[in-house]
Amino acid sequence: MRIAFWSEQEGAGTSFNLAVTACAAVCLHPLSVAVVSGGYHDGKLERKFFGRNQNNILEYRQEAMLVAEHSREAVMASKHGQASMMASDDMQNYFVTGGLDCLLRKERPEELTEAVVKANMRQVVKDRMYCLPTSARQEYEWWHQDCQFRRMNRVMAAVESYFDVVFIDCGSRQDDYARKAFREADVCVLNMNQEAEVIGRFYRNPPDYKGKVFFLLGKYFEDALYNRQDLQRIYRIEEERLGAIPYNAQLHAAEQTGRIGNSVQRYMGRNGEGQGMGFEKELVRTTNLILKLAGLVA
Repeated sequence: MRIAFWSEQEGAGTSFNLAVTACAAVCLHPLSVAVVSGGYHDGKLERKFFGRNQNNILEYRQEAMLVAEHSREAVMASKHGQASMMASDDMQNYFVTGGLDCLLRKERPEELTEAVVKANMRQVVKDRMYCLPTSARQEYEWWHQDCQFRRMNRVMAAVESYFDVVFIDCGSRQDDYARKAFREADVCVLNMNQEAEVIGRFYRNPPDYKGKVFFLLGKYFEDALYNRQDLQRIYRIEEERLGAIPYNAQLHAAEQTGRIGNSVQRYMGRNGEGQGMGFEKELVRTTNLILKLAGLVA
């Protein structure tokens, strides 16, 4: 099951919305969750959980190196006193330190076992929620056409097979791969600002999406000119297809330091009490509606 988040406009808080929704899903239901980026080198989603220095943390690298089996050109190397694996391909030499790079270098699908896949991911919630680190290689216009990256479909299929649900962060990216990931998802979460006229444009010119579409208001304010109920009435949209993630200063501060996972868990443990009651209520509602649309909960 794949649930992809995307926005046609920047500033809709797509990565933040995905991060808090995925964390809420784990808190509310006995689901195993994977979160992945819809970009090759885009580390925005990782930083929500691990901070800006996530690429320097060796926790997932060391475990990955124990199980990773590289092709013939892979050799052991060392950089700054830390163990790494040097690999070469047609384009350049680069360091393979775990994560997506290691999984893309697997030449046969059977090498992508559950142990290998999870060893190359980082745990957000122990044994329940994992994040797949993006590539250390720079992104170019042709990155999605690279011969090695063409194995991405195989990697995604493996990740999907080991988790109940995979959340894919497509951000506001316009490249072919991000659009393809969103178009082929089982549930397409279309993120938008409260004032944007996204719903109207969607119904006037319906896109070719495989999955069911859910509209999500980011940085939501209940007392704005148009609130969720107003938009449902104006566009005659089903109540279960429109959700909201209210603006929350504390959580936006937490995402800057990579503490969003723990922060969401604390909010979800308040049982509707305290200053975050409105945020928690909308987050629970939105998360359950998305999971219900995906057929994961009743």
